[in-house]
Amino acid sequence: MWFRFRYPRNRNHTRPWRQEFVYGSRPTDREDAVWPDGRNFGEALNDWMDGVSGSLDVPEVLVGDSAAASADFLLCALISRLQASESESGRRAGDGTDAEATAGGPIWWTGKTATAERAASANLVAGIASDFDSVHYLAGGHLAAFLTPSLFPGPGVPVDDMLRIQAVATEFGVRLGQAVKDQVRAHAFHVTPIIGGLSAVYALARRSGLPVDRIRWCLRLYLSTYRSDYQLLGSDGRMYQMGQAMRQAHGVVVEGGVHSNIDRRAAGEWWQPFSAMGVPMNTQSKESQQWLSSSGATTLKSAPCCAYFFETLAAVADLRRRVPAGALRQLHVHVPRYALAAHRGSTGVTWLDPFDLVHNIAICWVLGRDAWTPLAELPTDVVERAARLITLHEVSDRTAAAVTAVMSDGVVTASAETIHKETGRGSTYPALQRKAEIVSGHLNGEWRQLAAANDPRRLLCRLLDVCGEQPGGAPVTAGGFQ
Repeated sequence: MWFRFRYPRNRNHTRPWRQEFVYGSRPTDREDAVWPDGRNFGEALNDWMDGVSGSLDVPEVLVGDSAAASADFLLCALISRLQASESESGRRAGDGTDAEATAGGPIWWTGKTATAERAASANLVAGIASDFDSVHYLAGGHLAAFLTPSLFPGPGVPVDDMLRIQAVATEFGVRLGQAVKDQVRAHAFHVTPIIGGLSAVYALARRSGLPVDRIRWCLRLYLSTYRSDYQLLGSDGRMYQMGQAMRQAHGVVVEGGVHSNIDRRAAGEWWQPFSAMGVPMNTQSKESQQWLSSSGATTLKSAPCCAYFFETLAAVADLRRRVPAGALRQLHVHVPRYALAAHRGSTGVTWLDPFDLVHNIAICWVLGRDAWTPLAELPTDVVERAARLITLHEVSDRTAAAVTAVMSDGVVTASAETIHKETGRGSTYPALQRKAEIVSGHLNGEWRQLAAANDPRRLLCRLLDVCGEQPGGAPVTAGGFQ
């Protein structure tokens, strides 16, 4: 069976794979659950939290990974500020114009300030606006989007201490994500604001010095009042979800940290609300060494689109490098179900469309590579013309993405088989350095020296020193954030 999507007709259709998100029966209640070793994933996490309580003894490789993730997120927020286009409401992404008057922290790259909670929310939205920020696949989402604005609000923070808290919170997110992310996603919930939000709660609570029982109470408060919706990914609803999750994370730590009357049993079983998200309460944790996050680093994105598209884009780019220069007549792209489920067709004409797979395949084909930035490289009409020639076909998740090109002279060329993967390319520092160089090229004066830092921590410190100012460069006029 295959499904066909073509420009320029309305691609906001009802997706036939929607039933993939809901399956199985109602999860078992906690009281009835029985598991072999007497512990489920939540109890295993409680033991882990007890073990790391009061300690920030973190392997240096994980501290370095945290520095790279946070520096990358600050760069992504800066890229959003370099976009000239404004949203329909007249506001740029995360500009904080609805923020309260009381100052608590800078809204990055705007010269404005807001309360800590609202500044963190605005900074998160700016960083995710182009969907160019890093992904931690073991956790199942964008952890840095929550941890960086929470722990690095602006100049003057103790960077080394915060990096260690970030590394511990990342480990928390990885351990939780390994247990619940697949079930949560399968039941149509957006994983990032759930796992990321809980990781931010843990990080903020550790930063505030809360004891373990209070941390668990804050985690329970967050889960009891926050949900998400995977179907909103291709709309402004994604921004609202993420911003609201950040505000909620800050709120539960501020209030839960001083509650005089807490339910200690509910706190001890803080994971209970996951049952409403389709996670069986007898789910066990993944066996691992002390630091599970050491088995997979943060992945820096090579293109500003949904990371689930990367396997497909790699196949398209591989074929594009091997076909003759003749005109394209048709491009048939066979897409694994997990990637097609994230596809959100749109009718707008912009350079950035992170969740429209057809749009991003068109960019990839015209550029001849699967790496680009949110800063426009092509006229949108060129992308639109290429998109009209693309047809998507669904294949199982066990089948690799594949592409077939039909050229104007009738020659048909198929892509070589690709290795199935759900990760993006380039998790090393050179990828971060390249992103810093691209951004610096759009700035003026001393701002061009951002890319001079030769390691992630130094780049992070340099970015934090100036994030409270407006960038020294003219806005980019081509393309822009929508």
